[in-house]
Amino acid sequence: MNSRMRAQEVVAQERAGLADLSHGYPANHFAWRVVLDSAHQRGARNLVEVGVGHGNGIAHVIAAGLNFSGFDNDPSCVASAQGVAKDLGTASAVILGDIEKPETLAGLTTAGDFDSLMALGILPSVSDQAQTLRNMTQLLRPGGEMFVECRNSLFSLFTFNRFTRDFIVEDLLSEIPSDLRAEVDAFIEPRVDVERPPRPASGPVPAQHNPLAVSSLFASVGLIDISVHPFHFHAAMPALEAGNPSAFRTQSLALEDDASGWKGLFLCSAFLVRAVRPLSTMAA
Repeated sequence: MNSRMRAQEVVAQERAGLADLSHGYPANHFAWRVVLDSAHQRGARNLVEVGVGHGNGIAHVIAAGLNFSGFDNDPSCVASAQGVAKDLGTASAVILGDIEKPETLAGLTTAGDFDSLMALGILPSVSDQAQTLRNMTQLLRPGGEMFVECRNSLFSLFTFNRFTRDFIVEDLLSEIPSDLRAEVDAFIEPRVDVERPPRPASGPVPAQHNPLAVSSLFASVGLIDISVHPFHFHAAMPALEAGNPSAFRTQSLALEDDASGWKGLFLCSAFLVRAVRPLSTMAA
């Protein structure tokens, strides 16, 4: 069995097990579907993943007929992903590297010539988002496309928890005088669960992005053809999941094919931004 057939078998098993949610919600499955559908339509040959984690995306890429390369700044993740590639029988290059330190990516032999790029969970935690996007752009060939995951700030309007309060008071009403915002805060606090989720004890708080405004960040570094693709739907407020996890997750899965064009902007906790490196100009 060749590596592509083996990868297709792995992906088929994953699809068959989507209804078994005992290991958590398979959100990344739907993210990869968006990326690889686009890659197929564009005739892509190869893909680089920024932050390979444990290599769960490798089989998806190989099954789609693309060559895979990737990197991560965690040595244990690199070792795990290299093991996945070996088990699939591929020659995929997986190296230790950091997107914020482009000099560490010299081992990517086709850097600057990738047709597609995927970055899950990276942008919310970097120190300089614009520079990180520039570094990602340099991995693509002119005309290549990237898909970058963002945490959805509009989802806060559906969660009825601390994020709801923070979004309304700190983002939506940021230009309102502080005394009026304090009144709004006092109005909201007894109506939402401001203790959940708990605030991080230390370290930076992952950034959230507004899907209605995020295109300006990507355009600022010279990227074009920018679009938003929500995924990881929630059929009810997250606090209700524990009461009936099977129904919650089953109905959430059904929403992943929502065709409304707008519900995902509020019901999804994450979205992918698709953007293209221009053919004739370098990124800013």
